[in-house]
Amino acid sequence: METGAEALRAWTRRFIDYATAKLGMPEALRAVVDSGTNPYADSHEMIQAALSSLMDASAAAGTIRSDISPTGMFAALAGIALTSAKPEQREQAERLLDLTLDGLESVPPRLPEN
Repeated sequence: METGAEALRAWTRRFIDYATAKLGMPEALRAVVDSGTNPYADSHEMIQAALSSLMDASAAAGTIRSDISPTGMFAALAGIALTSAKPEQREQAERLLDLTLDGLESVPPRLPEN
């Protein structure tokens, strides 16, 4: 069975796939927006809800830190997507995701040194 942290890690990789695909189609989106509809009307809320659910479950299980908000995590993911959106940058995106998710992991408190 997949843990909350593993599910979060898998979801973040899928988000980068989604964001990369979305960034690659600006002309088509401009045409949709010019038609008067908003293609993103519900997507932001759905993404935030999914990320919140995954992070809440992982924090409750003690596998990730509880002091990082889903909004902050979304900002980090958006930054990764914006700086690593090209297919040839996928390896960089993976490294940045690992760095971000490793920093999110719950760690036991440090004991003071004698």
